[in-house]
Amino acid sequence: MGAQIGLPGLISGLAASALVAVPVAGAFLWLGRWGQERSGRLFSAFAWGASVAAFAAIWSEEALQRLADAAVSTDFGHWFRPLVITPFAEEVLKAIFLLWLVIYRRTRITGLLEGIVYAGLVGAGFAFTENILYLGKAMTVFAADASDAHAAGQLAATVLLRMVLLPFFHPLMVMVSATGIIAVVGERGRCARVGLALCALLVAIALHGIWDWSGLVGSDPFLIFEIYGALLVPVFLTMLILALVLRRRAGKMVAASLPALARDGHIDPAEVSPLGSLVQRRRWRKAVRRRRGRGAARATARYQAEASRLSIRATHAQATGHGEDVLDDQARTVAEARADLSMAIAATQGSVEQTV
Repeated sequence: MGAQIGLPGLISGLAASALVAVPVAGAFLWLGRWGQERSGRLFSAFAWGASVAAFAAIWSEEALQRLADAAVSTDFGHWFRPLVITPFAEEVLKAIFLLWLVIYRRTRITGLLEGIVYAGLVGAGFAFTENILYLGKAMTVFAADASDAHAAGQLAATVLLRMVLLPFFHPLMVMVSATGIIAVVGERGRCARVGLALCALLVAIALHGIWDWSGLVGSDPFLIFEIYGALLVPVFLTMLILALVLRRRAGKMVAASLPALARDGHIDPAEVSPLGSLVQRRRWRKAVRRRRGRGAARATARYQAEASRLSIRATHAQATGHGEDVLDDQARTVAEARADLSMAIAATQGSVEQTV
């Protein structure tokens, strides 16, 4: 990246890209507050998009374009890369993380909302790296000659697209893939699993390709905005409504299942009320942090999240009639989180007594 845009462009692009990536990633973390995963797992999704997926996409796209140029012509490669190579390479590489989740971490997936959170973070990471290149290059060209109207126009157009119109583009595409890939967790037939995942991935590739095509057609300067309003905005609103509905549903499932968890001894009866409200959870963590320190507060957050996951799994098991083995595993995880919380509080209490 430094070789392409230089060190000044790399630094300026990194700063500008972070202004977009941080709030976008924060929005997806907010969506998953009820059953928040550990920060390491969430960061791994962002890191995959920002590193492996982003750079593998750059290298593979360049190699495949050279192959297309040599096999057909440079004019063909000029169109073939954005219409076929780029959408296919980028969406497949981003979706690999979701495939890894459903294959090796499927017991951690409680539903589509969790898949949307992971998908959004993968897309936010990918966009973070991509925006460094686009924004850094535009800023470097403008800095070389601030009086150049073309450079100023290019910078304004890049900022408009990358920081205003398209901050959710890559997360949105991975969310579309996630609707099929995460849905396979509840399917038993191999054909159904492959079909759902493949169809969702192909839809994401097609949407990406249509958007790239709108930028290639030079005869209509307003086509890109027409495609944006007719295609991306409806898809964005659909996924936004779906995510908000799923988040609200998760909160209701948690609140409804907590009394049963208290009755079965998984949680303390006094914790039913604070666990059923995100506001009270936040107050609980702040109180623990103030009295016992950050370590105890992190243990509290983990216990709250695992208790929520157990509530959601209990609701699913009751509705579907299966999943008891996963429910038992989650119950043990809650017990472990509760034990870790007790140890963290006891350790801080002992240190306080020693100090006194």
